Amino acid sequence: MNDVLTLWERAAAAPPDVRDEALLGAAAPASLSARNAALLALRARLFGATQRLVAACPGCAAQLEFEIDCGALARSLLPAPDAAGAHELRHGGYRIVYRVPESGDLRAAANADDFATALLRRCVAQCELGGIAHAVDTLPDEVTDALSDALDALEPGTCVDFDLRCVDCGVQWNAPMDCAAVLYGEVRARAEALLVEVDALARAYGWSEAQVLALSPTRRAAYLQLVGAA
Repeated sequence: MNDVLTLWERAAAAPPDVRDEALLGAAAPASLSARNAALLALRARLFGATQRLVAACPGCAAQLEFEIDCGALARSLLPAPDAAGAHELRHGGYRIVYRVPESGDLRAAANADDFATALLRRCVAQCELGGIAHAVDTLPDEVTDALSDALDALEPGTCVDFDLRCVDCGVQWNAPMDCAAVLYGEVRARAEALLVEVDALARAYGWSEAQVLALSPTRRAAYLQLVGAA
């Protein structure tokens, strides 16, 4: 439980766009896939592998509940062994040398007027058509689609999303998951609950925070019932 409080304290002080780094600490990888995988693995370690999620249907606003296996999903998101470094794509006469985006690229591109173009400019080192330099922001859709497919193969967990279907109205949609935001929400809720328990038992028995947290969850719940706080 000390881990949860430490994580909450560290992440609460961080801006939302770097909360993933705050949750993972010094072990936060640069790779977006590896980072999302690490967040899901951390969630499994703290709260168990099974996670219940809720998504609102864009058609009728019904709440759809579903479960994921954080451990299995984390393993499926790991980047390809050769993801790091430079890669080359040849498609439709174009030659593109690129690298996979990292967290710093996303933060920088988020402030641009055109996110997708800004991200391309950061990650494409060379873009040529017939041996002549070509601007990345004028690439045809079929080439950017091919580049997107190549990036997805290298980094399958850059974006985590789920294909869902509403049981009430039948609408199908793709629901994205912000792994850092979801984990932080759980960490914050658990930390706040722990602080309430510490406060109640400290007032009743004069115990320190360390003494309260040293109790097993079962024993702590029993004491909370005795003092009428549960």
